[in-house]
Amino acid sequence: MKFRIVLFGVLALISLSVGIAIYQYVLAPTVPHSATSVTPVTPPASSTIKEKQKPTATDPSVGKQPNDRVATLGARIHRPSWPDQPLAPNTTADRIVVEKKARRLTLFFGNRPIKAYDIALGRQPDGPKRFQGDNKTPEGHYKIDARKQNSAYHRALHISYPSRQDAAFAAAQKRPTGGDIMIHGLPNGMGSMGRLHLLRDWTAGCIAVTNNEIEEIWRVVRDGTPIEIRP
Repeated sequence: MKFRIVLFGVLALISLSVGIAIYQYVLAPTVPHSATSVTPVTPPASSTIKEKQKPTATDPSVGKQPNDRVATLGARIHRPSWPDQPLAPNTTADRIVVEKKARRLTLFFGNRPIKAYDIALGRQPDGPKRFQGDNKTPEGHYKIDARKQNSAYHRALHISYPSRQDAAFAAAQKRPTGGDIMIHGLPNGMGSMGRLHLLRDWTAGCIAVTNNEIEEIWRVVRDGTPIEIRP
């Protein structure tokens, strides 16, 4: 008899627990999501993290290049701004202007440019030539005073460096001026290199163009033609 009473009590407790659980998880009313209000938390101004500003096109630091003689190879390997067509057979140039920084040689007739060529300079292109072996290209006013057809660089036009001022400066330093500064083509046997020679300044102080270009310059430039070499 006592066992039955205890068993009945245990079963009653179990039934009560199960009923409470069913009510809480199944029958209890739920609160719809629309009734729930969430207040967004806005961080205080002092905790706001500012993203580092990226440079814009108007920022003077954008696109600023180091003071290097060759900024990019792409800047060196470009087509001349003049049409790359041969000059007429009767063309004559009466003045040459070389712009070292722009790596450009321009032929003039009167005050009119007739054609421009990309050039390579001496291996140390910055500054004027002062002494023998400095691998610099001269700066100043000179003339084409001779030409060499059987050159080691296809064709060559000799520039009248050193001037009196060049010689006086070198003499004051008790050093030789050097010479044999020319406008010339590519080394014999390497003419097929073409415009690839513009990848770097490679001469000992001369002004280099392709073989086709030196043939054209040779044809239209006479001995005695003035040449101005600018920085």
